[in-house]
Amino acid sequence: MTVAAVWIGLGAAALLYLVLFFAGIFAPAPVGDTVGRYFEQSFLLRAAAYQRAGLTVSLLRQVLSLTFLIAVGFIALRYFKDAPQPSLPAAAGWILLFLIAGRLLSLPLDLYRGHTIEHRFGLSVQTAAGWFADYGKSSFIGLFISAVALGGLYLLFTWRPVQWWFLAGTAFALFLFLSSYLYPLLIDPLFYRFTELADEGLQEEIVKLSGKAGIRVERVLVADAGRRTRKANAYFSGLGRTRRIVLYDTLLNDFTSEEVLAVIAHEMGHWRRGHLWKGLLLSAAGSFAALYALQLLLQKMGLQGNFRALPLALLFLVLLSMAAAPAANALSRFREREADRFAIELTGEPAPLVSLYQKLARANLAVVEPHPLLKALLYTHPPLMERIKTILPDAGRGGREG
Repeated sequence: MTVAAVWIGLGAAALLYLVLFFAGIFAPAPVGDTVGRYFEQSFLLRAAAYQRAGLTVSLLRQVLSLTFLIAVGFIALRYFKDAPQPSLPAAAGWILLFLIAGRLLSLPLDLYRGHTIEHRFGLSVQTAAGWFADYGKSSFIGLFISAVALGGLYLLFTWRPVQWWFLAGTAFALFLFLSSYLYPLLIDPLFYRFTELADEGLQEEIVKLSGKAGIRVERVLVADAGRRTRKANAYFSGLGRTRRIVLYDTLLNDFTSEEVLAVIAHEMGHWRRGHLWKGLLLSAAGSFAALYALQLLLQKMGLQGNFRALPLALLFLVLLSMAAAPAANALSRFREREADRFAIELTGEPAPLVSLYQKLARANLAVVEPHPLLKALLYTHPPLMERIKTILPDAGRGGREG
């Protein structure tokens, strides 16, 4: 396969992704007969408007970022063809300038999406100053990690122009596992204050549930998300001794104990099925394959060990991730369905899971039955109406709840 064919193929896949993304935003989503039994029409319309506003901005941001990458890659190839290889400090300066420019370029859209839209739909209680403080922290962390990664990639380019892909893949795999272990200790506390679950009755029920599941829950923590948002959420994170379940305080305040236990049972399902480890191993394997393909491409382009290859490497990886997104999302949705089934088996009570999904949809203004295109391109979790339908037979096909 020629170099041109590779770029044309990736470009076509990315263009198709963006076109389908656009079509999915503005195409009317199918609404099944069952939806009206669980969700009011006024909610469905408001959720659709919220999704349309957010996804339109997200699409514009993707187009802008992609255009920026293409422009930088073109300039590097066209106008710096005869430029000498920069030293590592000089390369670090160029890399930092590139990353800061990209961040500043997307800032207006990030502000509109993360602050303006959230306030317009009544989902955020965060001030503009608070939003900028969080954005500044996340930007600094992102810039630091990206600068180290790109600087390290350039160092490997020049030090091992043939074997760099294997060394970079190994470093990325180590980063994945190390960051999964350290994220709850170093990053999460920068954005949330965590406290131990104070409800002793609920804590006792969680201990019983974990014993029944045959797993050990290291910690159940409560995050003070209510300072920022009215949305509700729960997640699991960490490896080994940093493993924990995190509940938003909004979830504890607005949901019943049975519904909270259903959330926790779902998270236990992820642990029991080894989804985190499987995801890390698959990501590591995928990174080796992608970096090896990139090495072959740069070799054919005569850019081995060349600083100008960095923007092209980023462009290649971004286009590849866009092409692989539907498959990656499908796998993620499969794992979420596995965790749902585990939760039903563990609790023996599917009804709280149904009411949980209804309340989560309302709290987060989630589109419960999105257009199939959006589901394929964007949804890492099954749509909430799909999850409800999966357990309807066990739930007794009850009427409207919540």
